[in-house]
Amino acid sequence: MAPTSPSRFAGMRERSMLLLLLLLVVTVFVFPAVLPHGPTGRFVMGVLMTLLLLAGVLAVAEHRRIVRTLVVLSILSIVVRWTEWIVPSTLLPALRELSALLALLVLTVAVGINVFGAGKAVVDRVMGAVVLYLLIGLEWAVAYGFLDAYSPGAFTGAGGGSEYTLERWVYFSFVTLTTVGYGDIAPVSRAARSLAILEALVGQLYPAVILARLVSLPRDERPPSGDSQA
Repeated sequence: MAPTSPSRFAGMRERSMLLLLLLLVVTVFVFPAVLPHGPTGRFVMGVLMTLLLLAGVLAVAEHRRIVRTLVVLSILSIVVRWTEWIVPSTLLPALRELSALLALLVLTVAVGINVFGAGKAVVDRVMGAVVLYLLIGLEWAVAYGFLDAYSPGAFTGAGGGSEYTLERWVYFSFVTLTTVGYGDIAPVSRAARSLAILEALVGQLYPAVILARLVSLPRDERPPSGDSQA
């Protein structure tokens, strides 16, 4: 059997990154607008998060050391997420959120390497930068949901309750990330305020860092040193 060519592998990686981007768009923008609350919405969110993690593993498969950790955390997150439907437990929601958050963090690191590392095409960098931005917002949404569930009163105007409503925290996360700040949901506890401040700071710095990286590309992406004159 002939080995997979580098160009074919690159094409598969690009398609996986595009799929990851599309799943993030659906999770962040489409799902909150069209799906109802309750078991149906929870089930669809579970499917989306499962597909998102699987697409993430494929999109960053070139980073073998990182992807091993990502695979373990993704499998843990997926198993816990679907085990909740069979064996309800008060501990499973905490493990679900924690494993999902860790998996998303590892995925973010791998995508960040693609965006800021050397030797990548500009198109790949731009697509990766959009994916990275959406991942950051989704990570903070999971963190806010975890904090609200296990520290009651951390936010005002959030509603609370045991129903899994990640879309509420996606909304608050991106409102904070873009520093819009409508004020309908507000952090009250010290941990919640620290999270919100940090996300707002990242939202301010991210465009400047990405722009600086893109501007520096002509100097970074030179021919290999073996082609240069001694």
